[in-house]
Amino acid sequence: MYLTGWLIALAIVLFWAVGAYNRLVRMRSAAIQAFGALDAELLRRTALLGEYDAVVSGPRLPQDAQMHDALRASGTQYAASLAVLRAHPLDVNAATALKAAAKVLEAAWNALVQASQQPPAVEQDSEDKCIQPSTEALASLIERCEMQHTQIDHSTRQFNKAVELYNRAVTQFPASMLASVFGFKPAHML
Repeated sequence: MYLTGWLIALAIVLFWAVGAYNRLVRMRSAAIQAFGALDAELLRRTALLGEYDAVVSGPRLPQDAQMHDALRASGTQYAASLAVLRAHPLDVNAATALKAAAKVLEAAWNALVQASQQPPAVEQDSEDKCIQPSTEALASLIERCEMQHTQIDHSTRQFNKAVELYNRAVTQFPASMLASVFGFKPAHML
């Protein structure tokens, strides 16, 4: 009789552990899936930067060249950070690096947008003509970037919500004991 009670208790603990483990796996999978949607939007951002680079190719005024070089460098860093986060979507360090790269990229982009809204100061010499991007092409890129910003914000909110649910599941007692045994760690929101 005494042995039967222990077997029943063991079975209950085992069934609870399997259920809690499956719940943690589901929550982590949901967060990773939400990152997949966000990743697609972030990849579109890097593609848009490539389009911008194609529009403004050619010789430029020195101050414009510095801004374009800053945008290109920040875009490269952003793409590298995104690639690292793509490999480990719930890694805290990778998410922090992407957030930092996104801020630098946003600052470089905003500087170019502000400069594009001012009348160009044309400095030309007889041999080299500075190429200014067409206002229509630049306006179209700026408009698409704003629309894309809205889509990225939406996908980021969905990802953050999934991460919040996952983090809550990982830190909730008694599942937190199981999470530490199987290596489930809290993720970082973007």
